Amino acid sequence: MTRVDCALPPDRDTHLPLELALRDMRTANGRDENTGRRMGNSSWIGVCLGMVVLDTLSGTSKPVWARFKKLLTDHNIEPDDADILWSCRNALLHGYGVPKPAHVGNRNVLFTDDADAYALDTSHPQLVLLSVPVFCSHLVERLAAAVPDQWDRSLIAVSQDLIRVGTIRLLPPS
Repeated sequence: MTRVDCALPPDRDTHLPLELALRDMRTANGRDENTGRRMGNSSWIGVCLGMVVLDTLSGTSKPVWARFKKLLTDHNIEPDDADILWSCRNALLHGYGVPKPAHVGNRNVLFTDDADAYALDTSHPQLVLLSVPVFCSHLVERLAAAVPDQWDRSLIAVSQDLIRVGTIRLLPPS
């Protein structure tokens, strides 16, 4: 599988937001921040950052739900699965939780650490399983590599000193 190389060149102190978000998702997920290698873990924050990456890749058109689902369905995600991922995105980004069963076909969503599963398993009648390591290391990474033309091209200035203390400065798009 192709993954985006997110190594930060030492001679450059500005980076694309997506590079930084992928690095942070990988770090939270226990994978190599530059290459994305290793399977990952069940990090809740890794899933949140994965949703941020998908949201960024989906563009800026309105309505947000349509563009988010279009990104997924344009890349072979079933429409029903895209609906569930949209519900997960909203629950995580707006409430830092899982979707209410009413938003996912009256099923409960369970985030797992099963590295041998599908990113999203909807085969159970009362349960949806989202494999955190597979979602982050396969689904999100695959889409990030597939649509480089949809990346936000604004830059974030990050010096090595600032990386250590976690401070960033936003720059307008060039």
